[in-house]
Amino acid sequence: MVHPDRPRHLLPTYLKGQWMENVANVVTLMRVAITPLLVVFMVMSNSHPGYRWVALAVFMFGAFTDFADGQIARRTDTISRFGIIVDPLADRLFIGATIIALYSMRIIPLLFLIVVLGRDVLMAAGYPFIGKIDPDKVAVHWSGKVATATLFGALTLLIMSTPTAFGAGLYGFSGSRAGFSGFPFTSPGGHWAQFLGLWLFIAGMVWSLYSAGIYVKRALAAVAEEKAQGSADDGADAPA
Repeated sequence: MVHPDRPRHLLPTYLKGQWMENVANVVTLMRVAITPLLVVFMVMSNSHPGYRWVALAVFMFGAFTDFADGQIARRTDTISRFGIIVDPLADRLFIGATIIALYSMRIIPLLFLIVVLGRDVLMAAGYPFIGKIDPDKVAVHWSGKVATATLFGALTLLIMSTPTAFGAGLYGFSGSRAGFSGFPFTSPGGHWAQFLGLWLFIAGMVWSLYSAGIYVKRALAAVAEEKAQGSADDGADAPA
């Protein structure tokens, strides 16, 4: 809908901005839409190892959408409140689903799952508060982007991990469900993709925890500032 107060000579630029904003948001939502497809192909690769390449293609497309939506929004100056809030949530869903699938396939240990998903739950719990404050005060920090990029790299390698043949038509991994036994942390033993992916994942977890601390600090400061501003406004409105 065209805004009635906007001068007619500005309408083409305005409508272009609205269209590009929608494009960026659609790209973000595409990442959400392909998440179930990624999980299905990863699970199928347990019995048919060739499907891990299909899963890898889907995952890399999802990683590309994470880069593309931000570039579209920044280059066209169409950063929106919807994008600021939904983009990191889409990342958390996409990465979280991948990590759960990798754990169920015994490619990563339980602690990796707990650390990353625990961080994501903490971040998601703060979004109701973020919606009430200026989104610029809790905009994406560079450390969060580094964490996401590092985890994307680690997950790419882990999806490429070559399963062990346990018998005719039986493939899988031998990692422990609760501990660290069975994972190639010290020696790849022919599983180079998993070996490198696990160590890169550790680096991603460190960055994730660091960025989470920054976001929590920013959010608490913004909430305190909003409360202080509200108190000041109430005092100004009070009768003399």
